Amino acid sequence: MYKFDIDILADINFSKALQNILRKKIYSKSSLFHNSQVTDDNLVESVPLVKVSKRKILLNYLLYSLVLIMYFINIFRLPPRNKARSVILIFSLTKDQAIRNKSLKSLNTFLDSKGITNDSQSQVLIETRTFLFNRRHNLTKTTFDIPFRIYASDFSFGKKLQSWVSMCKRFKKIMKLQRTHGFFSLILKEFIFDEIVYTACNSNYFEKLITTPSQIAYQPLIFEYDNILSKKLMIWYSANSNPLEYKKDTERFMINPTVFKNIRVDEHWVWTNENKIFLSTLTRAKILVKKSLMFYEADGKSIFGQELDVLIFDSTPFADANVTKGSIYTAKEIIKFIDEILLITEDLRKKFGVHHRVYLKNKRKQSRYHSIEYRNYLSEKVKSKEIILVPYNVNLYDLIKECKLVIGYPFTSPVIIGKELNKPSVFYCSSKLLKQVPKKDNVLFIQNRTSLFNYIEKSLRITQ
Repeated sequence: MYKFDIDILADINFSKALQNILRKKIYSKSSLFHNSQVTDDNLVESVPLVKVSKRKILLNYLLYSLVLIMYFINIFRLPPRNKARSVILIFSLTKDQAIRNKSLKSLNTFLDSKGITNDSQSQVLIETRTFLFNRRHNLTKTTFDIPFRIYASDFSFGKKLQSWVSMCKRFKKIMKLQRTHGFFSLILKEFIFDEIVYTACNSNYFEKLITTPSQIAYQPLIFEYDNILSKKLMIWYSANSNPLEYKKDTERFMINPTVFKNIRVDEHWVWTNENKIFLSTLTRAKILVKKSLMFYEADGKSIFGQELDVLIFDSTPFADANVTKGSIYTAKEIIKFIDEILLITEDLRKKFGVHHRVYLKNKRKQSRYHSIEYRNYLSEKVKSKEIILVPYNVNLYDLIKECKLVIGYPFTSPVIIGKELNKPSVFYCSSKLLKQVPKKDNVLFIQNRTSLFNYIEKSLRITQ
């Protein structure tokens, strides 16, 4: 183990932007990142790090040598005759957020509806978190790496050649330094490639910079430049961002408030007024309540072709106990949430003689990272036909329009959408870990079975 020494950065003469992102990346790997008990307005300058192995250094040499070759090959790619006057850069979308029905059309409609691209002649470049072959819709394109796309498509031959020579010099410099200061591996890409590209562009070239909470620990390097005056936005794709109120203040997997204070954006776009109140205590950035922000709009298509009785939205529990410890997001608590709803619908059947079908949509696509106990539980419930599983990537607006009642685990975003669509919508959790909580943005939060029974009975308008 060794510690990060801030004086090293001054000796090497890294730009302020590179220094900032290196600090954030180091901080994100420290134990402080998920420790809400220890806060510091400035990112700590000294945190423990594991030394980078010689094998990792060798792999870095190989990887970034290949990237340099890719940049070299694209020196000879002629730029289009009508180059983009400016660009809107969108980082960190998932494949499902960017592509719906094999097209960018839904995303493009969302961007227009929120005024991001409305009447703009700028090219929109979207960098997704997973590899995605280039897609295009109007002026919107996907790319595996935004700096590379700018370099390959918009730079002249002379600018490309000059940039590539600078990249080679930086490659040689930082690879030598990495042998003794392994933590530089965290910013190899930014130092060798990204900074060269961004600083070669006219600052007016960038119209808007957009990222999401997926990059809450650190934003892309371009967000760190003070001389780039384009509007910098963070669009919160979920309403489930506020910390829950627990009865006991024990250690939990929570992001340190220091992280929020160091987000480099001008505006946060959030779902609810409660999201705004929470963020306003942690940042001086402007916070705008925009209602639901799913990166798509309603398609107006039928999902099931029939009215759904009870639609449940869970919070898929992770397998890692360190992530779920001391919280309500364990497999045990979420199984209890579903079991209690199923028991209530059975009680209603016995009382009124009417069977209500229960549908469930997972918050995430299930994977090996999620609780095997929970996955097996769902499989059994689907097999016994107690619940009907909804595909995880359906259009939420179209799905919720077809239902009679929405019940969500605290505080899943679809409940907010249900409220927007004037559907009976409620948060529910009877966990003894939570304090009694008032309404959340005018959405009821029910915390016991009796109250939920009465709510469902009233919402479904069941009569004998």
